[in-house]
Amino acid sequence: MKKIAVCFIFLAAFMLSVSPGFCKSKNLVYNGGFEHKKTEALPSGWLVKTYRGTSAESSFDDVEKHSGTYSYKIKINPPGGSVLLYLDKNIGKIKQGKSYQLTLWLKAQNIGYSPNFIAPSVRYNFKPKKIHPYPTIDLMSEMKGKNGWVQLTMTNTAPLGAKEITLDLMLTKGTIWIDDVEITEVSNQ
Repeated sequence: MKKIAVCFIFLAAFMLSVSPGFCKSKNLVYNGGFEHKKTEALPSGWLVKTYRGTSAESSFDDVEKHSGTYSYKIKINPPGGSVLLYLDKNIGKIKQGKSYQLTLWLKAQNIGYSPNFIAPSVRYNFKPKKIHPYPTIDLMSEMKGKNGWVQLTMTNTAPLGAKEITLDLMLTKGTIWIDDVEITEVSNQ
């Protein structure tokens, strides 16, 4: 009976060690699910910069969300402009030569170019050593014709000299909801 119990424990430990859900890397983005509020309109760990001449409203949305209690909603009033949503601190202690995957969920309504022809985008890079050209997800092409939540991903390898990861969303027109932002270390293939 003792041998069966030992075999069972060994088998359970083995199953847990090879299961993808248990081997998933830690999310490096603090408050990527927008569950913690710094103020009634600003998530903890994030900043919003509204550029001159832009009228925008930001809020937590407990109805339109991908998971959890809230998503973060930014509505840019006509005629549009520029709003930057970004981490209040870059992600540090990364490993040079390692790959990092950005995953986030977005929902959009009436997005478009700003009056100055700036495109809405997600930008993710390293610092002080950067990747050129700047890794960008063009939201106009990724969200075109799509209703509901869309998962976007991008993977980049930290170059020699990189010490931090930077992440921001440039929003220009319409309404966007964002939820479940993750950056995880992934194995290099």
